[in-house]
Amino acid sequence: LHLTLRPDLGRAMSVVVVVKNTFICVVEDEGLLSPKASRGRACTTDVATLDRQVLLSLVEEDTEVSKYGSLPDRVGATQQFARLAVGLNAGGRAAAAALDEIRRSVRALAFDATGSDLVVRAFEVARTSEARALAEGLRGSVGEAARSSSACRVLEQIVRSLSVGDAAFIAEEMLSQSPHSLALNVHGSSVLCRVIEYSSAYAHTSALIDAVLSADVDVLCCHKSGHEVAMSILSNGSAGQRDRVLSVLRGDAQRFARHRFASKVFEHALALCSDEERNGLASQVLARPGFVVALACHNFGIDIIRALLDLPQVSKQVQMLLVKSSGRVSRDRFGTELMLELGLGKQQPKRVLDLTHELGLAERKAYDAVMASIAIGGA
Repeated sequence: LHLTLRPDLGRAMSVVVVVKNTFICVVEDEGLLSPKASRGRACTTDVATLDRQVLLSLVEEDTEVSKYGSLPDRVGATQQFARLAVGLNAGGRAAAAALDEIRRSVRALAFDATGSDLVVRAFEVARTSEARALAEGLRGSVGEAARSSSACRVLEQIVRSLSVGDAAFIAEEMLSQSPHSLALNVHGSSVLCRVIEYSSAYAHTSALIDAVLSADVDVLCCHKSGHEVAMSILSNGSAGQRDRVLSVLRGDAQRFARHRFASKVFEHALALCSDEERNGLASQVLARPGFVVALACHNFGIDIIRALLDLPQVSKQVQMLLVKSSGRVSRDRFGTELMLELGLGKQQPKRVLDLTHELGLAERKAYDAVMASIAIGGA
């Protein structure tokens, strides 16, 4: 298969097009790279979508590989990591030397899958002054690090290891990095939760929470990563910040109590908030006819009912509603499970062992004949 690139595309870039099975691989022209330069990764795309704009994006190098190319090659890096890990575990001068070497390249190591483990270990064994020096290496890179699968764990370890003041730069930089989008990022949400957990009373952390809540809180509660941030705010935020989450839950209790992720926020609020806040949520559930029964028969809603049953103020009322509609509840798989937990369901009778149940007519006659002969012989 021969492909001819348009003249304007040829001037814009020099590429090699290789056909592999049903895909086209586009790689940079090796002749343009110096012998010591790192080679860009080959990327694939479906033939139907091959176009100028797509081609230009395909030859861009992987961000973390290109930005942190100063790391040794993979084999050398593995040996270096092993040597530094031994030094950290040895203690004394060996640990001090390893910490100093890690400090000099902490930013590159933090964005590496194996290197980040080494940095986390360094924080665990470092003294306070050494941990501060390590953390300084990530100052100015928090927004990018929070979105990295490797570096995010280093940020979390900084929050755990240092005082609120020493780790304050993380909240300060996240505040300028679109906090709501960070809350919806699988890695950024984890860093946000640690910051809120350890320093919710700090001024910049409080501002960070307000910035997250300034966008759509319902989106936050229903997001697979964002709902964890909402739960952290309910656990550690101020009364006003908690109320902003609770008011959204109260506004559409029927939707959130049955949502895959928002139901976890709802359940968390019923378990940890103040009595007044929990009663406010419970009243929204009890005020709607048939809502308790509907939740009891729902795979996510059943956990809301369990949480309501743990509230002394409404537990008896919830049980009465379940008993009143026990016929309907018991016909549902989740409802039956709940009724059995409460001791209100009927146990299924045990199946009596019948060796002839699965036998055919001929086999049944043969079985009866054998049993008869045994009976005669015994007589």
